[in-house]
Amino acid sequence: MLRCTRSSVLVFGLLVSAAVPALAQTGTPAGEAPPAPATGGATDAAPVSDPNAAPAATPPVAAVTPPAPSASTGPLKLEGKNANIKLGLLLQPQYSAVSSPAAGVSGYNQNLYLRRARILVGGTVFGKIDYFLDTDFPNLFLATPVAGAMGAANTALKATPGLNIQDVFATFHAIGDELKVDVGYMLPPMAHNSLQGAGTLYSWDYFSLTYQHANAFGASAPPVGRDVGVQLRGLVLNGMLEYRAGMFQGIRVPATATEIASRNFFRLTGRVQVNLLDAETGYFYAGSYLGAKRILSFGLSGDFQDNYKYFALDGFTDQPLGPGILTAQLNFAHWNGGTTVALAKQSALMGEAGYNLPVQDFKVGPIVRFEHLWGSGAVPDRTIFALGAAFWPYGHTSNLKLFYSRINVTGDNGVNQVNLQWQVYFF
Repeated sequence: MLRCTRSSVLVFGLLVSAAVPALAQTGTPAGEAPPAPATGGATDAAPVSDPNAAPAATPPVAAVTPPAPSASTGPLKLEGKNANIKLGLLLQPQYSAVSSPAAGVSGYNQNLYLRRARILVGGTVFGKIDYFLDTDFPNLFLATPVAGAMGAANTALKATPGLNIQDVFATFHAIGDELKVDVGYMLPPMAHNSLQGAGTLYSWDYFSLTYQHANAFGASAPPVGRDVGVQLRGLVLNGMLEYRAGMFQGIRVPATATEIASRNFFRLTGRVQVNLLDAETGYFYAGSYLGAKRILSFGLSGDFQDNYKYFALDGFTDQPLGPGILTAQLNFAHWNGGTTVALAKQSALMGEAGYNLPVQDFKVGPIVRFEHLWGSGAVPDRTIFALGAAFWPYGHTSNLKLFYSRINVTGDNGVNQVNLQWQVYFF
């Protein structure tokens, strides 16, 4: 059983009392036009706008009156003659409490930190080229145990500010929504959860197993799934089919006595998604559109370089149902690094589901989450169960999420974890 200390209760109270007043109003502020439905997410960033996108056709559905989308806001925007620039922000203050997996070790590791602190920049040039850049320093001031010098006791060092480029790429609209070309540092087209925006997630974070390949391709710091490359993507058959196909740097092999370094071919990644209702038109998917769209999709992804192999299957639904909104997704992924990258053969099943029910003009609802990893060799099996709730008075612009997780890894004592997160986001 999870035992919270008095200090944990105090921290919960302080965070809730700070966040709830800012969340306690709903609707569109006076003098402002109603917000447009969201078309993507930020992932770890934010959606790149699509000025040429045609409205997605919606097949007939049962006669249900959809709830109004949660209030949201747009970016700060400057217009020029042939270009514009948009500015946004993603801020996720978080409290976490985590127990030790070791038997006989009591207490909880408690932290107040910023899970994400991002500046978002994007825009359009000549009406044909979109660009997007965001910065981040993840887990700002999260304390991490570090061994002291010469046998001294461990100390908890807080991660101090720095600046990372999280994503930076440009998109050329070659043929409307049918053909777009992305070039830059971005997320290769893998499973649905890996392409979702960090500002539009349904739970408090990504599935913990989504980015098992995060640093498998050789980088000085983990790029959290990103790579440099070029990608073709588009929507065809009236938005029913989405395709993404890219070529990325991948692993670069070292030199030998007789061969030059980086001589190997690149990494090839692709994805197809069938949209049975509305299409997801942005570069980044959303973890939930909160009633602004009706989504029912199925996806297949593959990622290959030399004898490294990855494939994934996923299903996602997000649509009004009864008085509220049903959101659910299931991702299955398999990795096998072979002799190309240091990634053991393993598979993961990841899913989440929840229902947002309007209560006195607010949207609040429970969310349940499950993950399981089948490892091999040095990778132990892992099972994660999480239960929580989200409060959406301003949709993705400002929300509050509370989750309890139980993590069991083969060979350890199991871990209890609590996360309380407030989000402020606009782009």
